[in-house]
Amino acid sequence: MSVVDRDLVTRLLEDDSLSFREIARRANCSDWSVRAIARDLAGDDRPMKRERGARDDYRDGDGDVPLGLAGLGVIVAVFVGAIWWSARRVRPPEM
Repeated sequence: MSVVDRDLVTRLLEDDSLSFREIARRANCSDWSVRAIARDLAGDDRPMKRERGARDDYRDGDGDVPLGLAGLGVIVAVFVGAIWWSARRVRPPEM
């Protein structure tokens, strides 16, 4: 693993026309390193990655499935039940 030239990346980040990938190419490092340096310079102390399975948009704080997903399950169950009930009422064709 190579050492990232933080001063060079900082100078390149001042140019708004350069993307993180272009800065990484010029500084000979990964764009992940450039993103980490940019977040550090901006004062953003949030971690770059979340823990595996920690998705705020899917689960609430207790780890339970939110009502939206449960509601979707109920709608699907009612729809499948309606199809089953209507198919059960159909008489077989007479021969």
